[in-house]
Amino acid sequence: MDIYSINKRKEKDTLSSKSLHFSFNFFAPFLLVLLLFLFFHAFPRKREDYGVFLGISMSSDTGGEGLTSDDKETDQLLFLAKYKTVILSPGSFTKKDLQYLHRAGTKAYAYINVGALEEYDPEYLRFKKLTLAPYENWEDESWVDVSDKEWQNYITEKIAKEIAELGFDGFFLDNFDVYYLFPEEKIYRGLDAVLSGLQKYNMPIILNGGDSYVSRAIEENATDLLFQGVNQEDVFTAYHFDTNSSSLQDSDTRRYYQDYLEKAKNAGLSVFILEYKADKELSKEVSSYCKEKHFQWYNAPDIFLTEGKA
Repeated sequence: MDIYSINKRKEKDTLSSKSLHFSFNFFAPFLLVLLLFLFFHAFPRKREDYGVFLGISMSSDTGGEGLTSDDKETDQLLFLAKYKTVILSPGSFTKKDLQYLHRAGTKAYAYINVGALEEYDPEYLRFKKLTLAPYENWEDESWVDVSDKEWQNYITEKIAKEIAELGFDGFFLDNFDVYYLFPEEKIYRGLDAVLSGLQKYNMPIILNGGDSYVSRAIEENATDLLFQGVNQEDVFTAYHFDTNSSSLQDSDTRRYYQDYLEKAKNAGLSVFILEYKADKELSKEVSSYCKEKHFQWYNAPDIFLTEGKA
């Protein structure tokens, strides 16, 4: 090959290299945008800390309130994936649903009604004899005698086992306020027994309400608590069932709950707050308070805890 041919070959190689370099530089920004779009489409960019969604169901047999197609189920999961921690009613969620949430970085706690019995519970007739009194504002629910061993086993050996097998990350236990309404030693010990029975699952536990029980537990066993967090409703707002509305919580109740939550925090517990229909101005106040205290909170749009805005 002569010198002229060699020089022409070098020029051609140089032009090809420049062309490739130009092409990469030209298309690189578009590729980056495409990758970012795909990433944020798969896993939403905005992540809220905490949400309580007991009204969300993946079932198709809920009289039109549930979901009837895979597309809608995907929409529900996409919504839940916007939160770092969610509280769910476990009945209609599958292992596949929970695996999706885990891939998105969302932890899911399963709701268990420990202190009350609902009429639609599949074992209602079996445990009806244990009911203590009607549950105010919830006509299909009654407070239950948690000191009963059969009830304790139902919670810890059946319900909790099914929840653990599904792949939930923790338990969200409701209606520990049964001890406030029925302040008997056997009720307190019954709640203790339920918590003790759940320890074998090695899953974190959040108690909803139950400030009387929690305060006593902290006083007696501050270094050996059987639960890891507390959720308190209506710290800043007061919900009115008769009008389906909320107002500002009275100052004495608000101060009591804030003192109680400070006590829980000092005992090493994670603290969560659930408010109902807090307006924009109040939401800013609650957010500022929770940021200062390192608490997490959720502003529910209604008492039924369906989807809100993420």
